[in-house]
Amino acid sequence: MKISEIDIPDAVKGFYTESGISELYPPQVKAVEAGLLEGRNILAAVPTASGKTMIAEMAMLKSIINGGKCLYIVPLRALASEKYARFREFQELDVQAGVSTGDLDSRDEWLGRRDIIVATSEKTDSLIRNGAPWIKDITVIVADEVHLLDSPDRGPTLEVTLARLMQMNPDVQIIALSATVGNAQEMAQWLDAALVESKWRPIDLQEGVFLSGAIRFPNSLRTVEHKYKDELTDLVYDTINEGGQCLVFESSRRNAEASARRLGQTIGKSLGIPGSPGSLGNPKSLGSLGSSENSESPGHEYSAKLDSLANQVLDTGETEITRRLAQCVRGGAAFHHAGLLSEQRKLIEDGFRNNLIKVLSSTPTLAAGLNLPARRVIIRGYRRYDPNYGMVPIPVLE
Repeated sequence: MKISEIDIPDAVKGFYTESGISELYPPQVKAVEAGLLEGRNILAAVPTASGKTMIAEMAMLKSIINGGKCLYIVPLRALASEKYARFREFQELDVQAGVSTGDLDSRDEWLGRRDIIVATSEKTDSLIRNGAPWIKDITVIVADEVHLLDSPDRGPTLEVTLARLMQMNPDVQIIALSATVGNAQEMAQWLDAALVESKWRPIDLQEGVFLSGAIRFPNSLRTVEHKYKDELTDLVYDTINEGGQCLVFESSRRNAEASARRLGQTIGKSLGIPGSPGSLGNPKSLGSLGSSENSESPGHEYSAKLDSLANQVLDTGETEITRRLAQCVRGGAAFHHAGLLSEQRKLIEDGFRNNLIKVLSSTPTLAAGLNLPARRVIIRGYRRYDPNYGMVPIPVLE
């Protein structure tokens, strides 16, 4: 189905076509056919990167241009910042976005002047309790990562918040998004929503186990060259050497920092960073940074970009963790966890998206919906640290 064929305002069609999007993905087609653009509640249970956000965007933009107002609920502040940055691109359509994740005692009345309001479920609950007057004007509610209804921490707040919003605005359109919801039929019934399910992915996802120098997939085997002292570095090098990037999930903040530091010290060999022992200067691993108009090597050019990013990290504070992070960045690696400042997390996320940071070591909290595409994701162990119970298995949901 082409963008030109769907029932959205011409300005919205023009926005997407100018962005290079001329045709819908199969899950998006299913949502349109299920009544997305006629105001029908939708539960989209489709894989990551299959176009869930655009499903919500089409309904929101059509509603706003017809005089409506939209609320986009997310589970994490980091995700709120990412979605807000995306929705600010709609300014050329005269659509204004706002984000609120902070003071839980505030009514944030200024948000009433925005067309799209991005907020965490806790903040949305607070806005309802404090009587924000613009809540009654909401015409479309998007619940992103709605499977977190099952979360012992955030689930009850999200469930009560959605229930109250539906009670306050009986005619509101609910769009719930999830890649991993288990009881989709039951949840769709609760939301009085059409269920859109799909297993379609734009890129195939292969899952395997690394054992004895090889990744064992269900129907194939990939041998990984043993070049370094530890297998994690071998796996990361194998990815970078063919032009990809890695996400590494560790069980704790300490482990995430340790692996990023170790990888940052050794990864320069494959990135061609000057001063790295045995530097290979492999242009393929440098991606789009592999060309230079002057006499300097690609490694020098790339190293200069990493130094610039590391200096931006250092400008965010004079703490020991900031210095450790900057040192990792100079080697093309970084760590990411809840102990970083929001400004530091944004620098690291943007550095990874822009292909500067080649490997990002993180705690499992990064898995909650952030758009950080990688060639390979490495889960170091099936358990992670919980302050209440010690080492516990990572939930199947995550």
